[in-house]
Amino acid sequence: MDTPILIVDDEPDMCWAISHLIQSQGFNIITASNGTDACFKLANGNFSVVFLDAKLPDMDGLEIARHASTLGQRRPKVVLVSGYHYQDDPVVHDAIAEGIICNFLAKPFTNEALLNILLSTLNPRVKLGM
Repeated sequence: MDTPILIVDDEPDMCWAISHLIQSQGFNIITASNGTDACFKLANGNFSVVFLDAKLPDMDGLEIARHASTLGQRRPKVVLVSGYHYQDDPVVHDAIAEGIICNFLAKPFTNEALLNILLSTLNPRVKLGM
């Protein structure tokens, strides 16, 4: 894929794990370890998908997702990744309804779950079992 995927997570091991797994599928990866860096990269880059940690040391992940939603034609699809929220959490449902995220991945997750989310985010018609 030509357009890179942005991975935003303040935990180096989590950032590495997500990046490594997605890279192994042939995708280009760029990482950010905080909200400020993520917003800078979003403003100056072009990403197809963003895997975005919900809790970062300098800002909330949903704040970054709202910023990403203002990028017009460069707007990436945002997957919220969280150990705090859960799939049926009203916060997650509201963010999907608002259109600032398109998918959710709960921590901890399996490699299969991550790849399924990636594939269904890139092609919404693909619905894979986890």
